[in-house]
Amino acid sequence: MTDLVDIALPAAAQATAETLGLRVQRSVTSGARVRQIPRDEAELAIEYLREWGFSARIVDGAPGDNPGTARAA
Repeated sequence: MTDLVDIALPAAAQATAETLGLRVQRSVTSGARVRQIPRDEAELAIEYLREWGFSARIVDGAPGDNPGTARAA
């Protein structure tokens, strides 16, 4: 099974990340993130973003952190 992670990045890096083919989600609470991608792809994306002057980091995806899952009230 592939290790899936999230990438946290500044909102200014959204357009650059999208040119890499990544789907960026924005949230008031968590900021701009690329969700649930394989770790090796995330590491490559981080390197490209850093080359273009953006700081980004890998965040391990928590089991309950998937926005597609229903949350109990």
